[in-house]
Amino acid sequence: MLLKHCLVALRGTRHAFSLQTAINLPASSSLVATQRFYSSVPAIGIVDYDVVKMLAREPQKLLIDVREPDELTKTGQIPSSINIPLGIVSQELSASPELFKSKYGREKPQATTEIIFHCMIGKRSLKAAETAAALGFKNLKNYEGSWTDWAKREGLAK
Repeated sequence: MLLKHCLVALRGTRHAFSLQTAINLPASSSLVATQRFYSSVPAIGIVDYDVVKMLAREPQKLLIDVREPDELTKTGQIPSSINIPLGIVSQELSASPELFKSKYGREKPQATTEIIFHCMIGKRSLKAAETAAALGFKNLKNYEGSWTDWAKREGLAK
């Protein structure tokens, strides 16, 4: 039997859904067995402005801006963040510790290091967090308001 829809990676801790729902069968049809699928992707937390504002005093945490360099030129960046564009997040987080430190002036994060991603509005940063989760990083957060929220609260141009 072919599935009508592709199953999308589930965000968060172990989500369950039935095969009957996944293949969109009418309620009147009977399905002999119901199978449950679970996602093993670690939960991606959400942080707000207040948490990000405190990061300058918490060097053990890593703030990664996943916007393109030309975007940073136009808007500026959040203090203490490093810029790793979304397209190379996987490559850079997989780099050797020596190469990472030489490029970013920071120790390469460990699997348990708290990493907070941000971009312009929070969508690309979520993709970056999902990429990091696939690489084995476990303590991931997304600043959903991202630069737009930061600029508004800091009185900066968006």
